[in-house]
Amino acid sequence: MKLYVILVFICALISASENFEYAECGNRPLVNEANGPRVVGAKFGEPTDWPWIVSIQEGIDGDYFHSCGGVVLNHLWVLTAAHCFKHRGDDLTFWRVVVGANPLSDPGTDAQIRTLKEIIQHEDYNPAIEYNDIALLRLNTSIFFDTNAQPACLPPKAAILSNVDNCYAVGWGVIQEGSTAPSNVFQETKVNLISVERCNRPSWYNGAVGEYNLCAGNEQEGIDSCHGDHGGALMCKRSKTKFYTLVGINSWGSSCSKKQSPQIYTSTQHYLDWIYGHIDKSKKIQKRAVEKNIWQKLAKMITNVGKKIGVF
Repeated sequence: MKLYVILVFICALISASENFEYAECGNRPLVNEANGPRVVGAKFGEPTDWPWIVSIQEGIDGDYFHSCGGVVLNHLWVLTAAHCFKHRGDDLTFWRVVVGANPLSDPGTDAQIRTLKEIIQHEDYNPAIEYNDIALLRLNTSIFFDTNAQPACLPPKAAILSNVDNCYAVGWGVIQEGSTAPSNVFQETKVNLISVERCNRPSWYNGAVGEYNLCAGNEQEGIDSCHGDHGGALMCKRSKTKFYTLVGINSWGSSCSKKQSPQIYTSTQHYLDWIYGHIDKSKKIQKRAVEKNIWQKLAKMITNVGKKIGVF
């Protein structure tokens, strides 16, 4: 019987070592699909409708202020824009990530607060033109996945993004032109993907949009996302599919909700190898550490049990 218990324990430990990092993505436990969409020109929403959206906050004189949005990829990694940390120095203690906060001024007891272990900006980030405007944040402690916190799905490499017809820009952006303070309340708005070719027309962005970007908004005035949303998410899906995927990270734009000035996003599909390369490298290191700890505990348990039943 004791040997049977040991075998069961061994199987459980092996399973834990193989699956410690994996979780299904794209779940929205609290969303009511029957409700209509609810940012300039946007409507107030709930971060729990998009439970992978986080507030990246900077500490100043003992208080924390929303700086950028970010997106949870797994228990330990958040994706955001590299420009969020431009001219900010290397001190990680100034930063924190808040999951499930709404409003920002009073996150509530369900919100999770995490500090940063590492900021990885793209090694070829060019702030002058926001080329490679993408960054990964590694957290010090894991996010607990519940109804308020879930990981987002990234698009497959082979996905044809021009086929998506249901997109939302989400975050805590400013709510009117000329404002500098982000909204205290989470916002979302329905937007349209616009071809890069159209966005590069002379009367639009005149060639400034790269093939590594996505262009999204509304060709008319009044609906768009603004600064403060930066680092936040562009979520898209086809109307008949279940899950939204993270297709873009909010990067830049010339004006809030102005005609022919839609928001520009860093395309996550373009950077999948970069994203997975960093996360997988960390996973392998972490998994080896977990496995070492597991087998050390197992060896100790077997030794103790073996002494008790007279095997050793």
